Amino acid sequence: MHHPLPAAALDIRALCKRFDRPAVDGLDLRIHRGEFYGLLGPNGAGKTTTLRMVAGLLRPDAGSISIFGIDALADPVEAKRITAWVSDEPMIYDKLTPYEYLEFVAGLWSIEPAEAERRANELIGWLGLGPHAHERCEGFSKGMRQKVALAGALVEAEISADCAWAATFGSSPDGLPAIG
Repeated sequence: MHHPLPAAALDIRALCKRFDRPAVDGLDLRIHRGEFYGLLGPNGAGKTTTLRMVAGLLRPDAGSISIFGIDALADPVEAKRITAWVSDEPMIYDKLTPYEYLEFVAGLWSIEPAEAERRANELIGWLGLGPHAHERCEGFSKGMRQKVALAGALVEAEISADCAWAATFGSSPDGLPAIG
């Protein structure tokens, strides 16, 4: 009996985007569930442009993007249900604690309070924010702020730890949870 291969977490084919010059030119990339992948390159190499297209924030000129088998260009709403975007300079409310911030974000998405509390506790634990869950964010390092922003992005997304994309400038690798 033939079993089809599971869909890749991310499958990019012939992706192109041009501004004044080509920013992304024919990119092919396949990332499987549980793999950890980094985009490295000099300024202007197309890293952020690629991630913005994957996240549905920028429309490519050509090519295809599939996220766990969902055509992100044909069905962007469904693709966005399982993805989350965190910028390298996240905006969070300094006067809130991580826990309060997650309650606030969950409220914006009309998540029931009990479910919001469950998700907040799970994300705070997963990202190692437990010791700081009730401290105001105003004194946090850039890496800690990114963890809070990542938790905020994931509190709504129907996403598991199997696949997460985030810019991690300023985050220490030992401070990031294992994926997969």
